[in-house]
Amino acid sequence: MSTYVVMAPPEFGDLAGDPRESDRLLFVPDRFSFLAFIFAVIWMLVHRMWLVLLGYLALTLAIELLSGALGGEAAGVAALTISLLFGFEAQALRRWSLERKGWRMIGIVDAANPAEAELRFLNKEASLMASADKPEEPEEPKPRPVRAPIVPRVGSERVVGLTLGPETRQ
Repeated sequence: MSTYVVMAPPEFGDLAGDPRESDRLLFVPDRFSFLAFIFAVIWMLVHRMWLVLLGYLALTLAIELLSGALGGEAAGVAALTISLLFGFEAQALRRWSLERKGWRMIGIVDAANPAEAELRFLNKEASLMASADKPEEPEEPKPRPVRAPIVPRVGSERVVGLTLGPETRQ
């Protein structure tokens, strides 16, 4: 199972108003992205992550120039390391890009795939809305348990002057 972060666009109202609003929600998985690992630049272009793309290109250029100066296998190791790190952080960078555009996180769901995540999230929201519509019945106060008074004793005799309750006075 994966964790999905539910993101809503800036103009998103409320699920209670119009059920078609749920089509605009975005379920971003919180896991390693194999496609971002293999095709990093294309993946960023598809998801319209312009600032991340510029940062990625600047970082890879700088690291490739440094590793090229070292020679040998350093360039290949550096490229693999950058791709691997980007694969792990791609979805977090996607959420960051969406938040910069005004999207907001409205929930988190655990599911096996995006379709199941959508069903679980919308079912949970529907049950929350249904319970909010029910009028709350006043809760009857529970009777407090009656305790026996504490009476200090030494053996079978009461200790003089140390009774703790008005019921124990004679």
